[in-house]
Amino acid sequence: MSPVTFAPGVKDELGTEKLFKNMLGKVYTVRGFDKYGNVELQPKPLNTVWVEPEFLKLCARRRKPR
Repeated sequence: MSPVTFAPGVKDELGTEKLFKNMLGKVYTVRGFDKYGNVELQPKPLNTVWVEPEFLKLCARRRKPR
């Protein structure tokens, strides 16, 4: 993960850096795509993030045992 930077005087009041660090290495279901091709993920019930596809790794869905 590249360092998170904010404009001078802007603080990370929403916990963006912490949220993204917490998401590293975990698997999420793609919820959709925006008009720029970014992937919509929902790591927590009230959090939605959009990530550029080049920062994600596709994982195959596991089959449920019959």
